[in-house]
Formats: sequence, structure tokens, C-alpha cells
Amino acid sequence: MITGGCLSGSVRVEAAGEPRRVTHCHCGMCRRAIGTTVATFATFESDKVTWHGELTRYASSDRAWRGFCATCGSSLCFSFNPRPERIYITLGVFDDPDAFPAGFHDCLESKIGWLQVDEHLPEASAFKPTG
Repeated sequence: MITGGCLSGSVRVEAAGEPRRVTHCHCGMCRRAIGTTVATFATFESDKVTWHGELTRYASSDRAWRGFCATCGSSLCFSFNPRPERIYITLGVFDDPDAFPAGFHDCLESKIGWLQVDEHLPEASAFKPTG
């Protein structure tokens, strides 16, 4: 079982099994939502993830929603509306994020210019978010 949670401990997550993949996303929308230069997410089947506490949802576009803790503001996840069977959990909230190195980049065309990336990782995306 993979576990994690927000800064305040108000929201905890448990995921059964390994992530399908772990991806660095460089799009502007993810950078703003997470508040960092690159957002790293682990992809899981939604039915393998259990939330404890109140996950607050924000419709960040007509295609996706983002989940966060209303107590501390920690960004916890997002999901694409056309693909509800998958959820993308923010890697930094895991209790052991070192266990899940990224294997892909997404939206490299939006990467911040001075950021050095693992260029050996391929770009892979089923959806290209705008922003």
C-alpha cells in the first residue's frame, strides 16, 4: 500500500499497487496549481485509491479537476473528466516519494527555459492541457 497526505494531515491517501507511471508535467496550468517549476504526478487507477478526510475539488478547466486540502491548501491530485478511471496524485505528498522516480516528461514545449531536465526521459501524453 502506498500512503501519503497533505501538510496538515487532514487528508490522507492510500493507493493499492504501483503507479502506472510517474510523469513530470511542465504545462503552465500544473505549475500554477502546484506552485513549482515542474509538477510530478503518479498515475493510478481511480478504483485503487482511497481518500481519508475531505478532498476538496476545483474545476480547473472544462476538461479537468484538481483536488486539494481545504485546511492547509496542499495540492493532492488531478483528474481529466474524459478519463475518470485514472487519477494523478502529486508525488510530493507520498510518505516515500523516493520510491517512485519519474519515467516521463509531459508538455516539454512549456518547460521553463532555465530548468535542467532528465533529457533521457521520453515525452508521453494522452492529453495536452492548455496553459
